Amino acid sequence: MLSLLSDVDFWQATWTVIKLSLLTWGCSIVLGFVLALAKQSPRKLFNLPARLYIWLFRSLPLLVLLIFVYNLPQLIPASGKVLSNPFYAGLFALVLTEAAYMAEIHRGGLLSVAKGQREAARALGIGRLGTQRLIVVPQAFRIALPTLTNEYVTIVKLTSLVSVIAITELLKSGREVITTSFSPFEILFCVAGLYLLINLPLSKMASRLERRLAQSD
Repeated sequence: MLSLLSDVDFWQATWTVIKLSLLTWGCSIVLGFVLALAKQSPRKLFNLPARLYIWLFRSLPLLVLLIFVYNLPQLIPASGKVLSNPFYAGLFALVLTEAAYMAEIHRGGLLSVAKGQREAARALGIGRLGTQRLIVVPQAFRIALPTLTNEYVTIVKLTSLVSVIAITELLKSGREVITTSFSPFEILFCVAGLYLLINLPLSKMASRLERRLAQSD
């Protein structure tokens, strides 16, 4: 275990997991919210593409999508400027997948806001955009927050798949140390512990935010 903790490459792999998971989470929340609004739109121009996107990327296995995105420059050479970098290819594939799940989380939150809230806003003369910004979105975010936090935990675990496109993340780095140290259980326990530690700060922050939001009711 000491050989792993003193390995610079291992800590670089840990930082890669943190960066990849946070960027994926943040981008997916934003894109997922746009998709949720589009799916709720009465206009087919927005509704149908959003439904298709969510169905497609919730159905595709992430492992298949990672390999496809990493090899996409062979089909579209212009994409090679970005996607030839394994980190960006992994980020792109993760965001494509997670945005579809985030969209359904956001949509559930939006649907949970009582219809009477919108009617009251209209009675007060608040426009549609103002109603969404001031009344619907804050309540929907509060409702969706626990599930959004759980999805971050899922993203951290999914980063273990990006090693298939040559990204050195925690699990791959641990396996490399195992080949020289011949201590598989100690190394794997250490890797598992670090995954838990990566998830801990955001879980604590989310719990505090939930308590503060509850107190503000």
